[in-house]
Amino acid sequence: GREGILMKILHIWSCAGVSCLIAKYMDSRHDTQSDVIITEKWDKIGLNDYRTTKIKSKPIFGLKGLTMARGYDLIHVHYHSIFIPFLKTLYDKPVIMHFHGSDVRENWEARLKRIKKADKILVSTPDLLTGAPLETSWIPNPVDTVKFEPMKCATYVDRALTTSYGADEEAQAIADNYGLRLDFIRDRIQHKRVPLLMSKYKFYIDVKRDFRDRLLYEGSTLSKTGLEALAMGLKVVSKDLSIREGLPEIHQPENVADSLFTIYEKLMENTNEIDSRFNAN
Repeated sequence: GREGILMKILHIWSCAGVSCLIAKYMDSRHDTQSDVIITEKWDKIGLNDYRTTKIKSKPIFGLKGLTMARGYDLIHVHYHSIFIPFLKTLYDKPVIMHFHGSDVRENWEARLKRIKKADKILVSTPDLLTGAPLETSWIPNPVDTVKFEPMKCATYVDRALTTSYGADEEAQAIADNYGLRLDFIRDRIQHKRVPLLMSKYKFYIDVKRDFRDRLLYEGSTLSKTGLEALAMGLKVVSKDLSIREGLPEIHQPENVADSLFTIYEKLMENTNEIDSRFNAN
């Protein structure tokens, strides 16, 4: 039933657990009912732990996403822009396209035709606004501040932690610049174990390469892991050697959910106005 539910939202896909975190805080603050659908293979480290349907195969995932969408008021698609034309053909309801990085970085031209019918386009980091359609909005990545809370005391004050992601040499050079020993996360570990690991360190070096061999993250743009390190009180060093401390308010999950809800409300109001005009005629 829908008793007490203001809006039903379906998230198709989840990058770095962002969809689940948005869904969790959206539902707790705004009387919505949010669900997430991904494939089983996509989440081997336990990032998605809130109202998530995990499908075994990609073809079935595609079909399930399209059929599940029937029962929701608004569809929020992440990464997989191929869903947009199908959803807008099948349903008369708002559809959001949310990009998260390598899916669109310096590659907007390849996506424009596919996403032109989306009711709203969002990006997760400000650098992705370069070349984006005019009314694209940046929604900062939320951080789970319950799991990633400030630590009591770091064990390794002269060591830094980083994730091995195609930029080990650059990370080592940054550590050497600050006179720090560097430890690498080389294996995929369960997400729930990351806070305990981070709590031992004072520094996190946030640098990696994407699949196009581009070196990422500098200045105000940090990875999700980098933001989680900030939330725990670590100093985060970027590729330009700048050091950040403290999680910015814009990444607090409550603030992200509230900003996004404003967008949801506007889209639903626009849809209702169109429906009213149509019915009146």
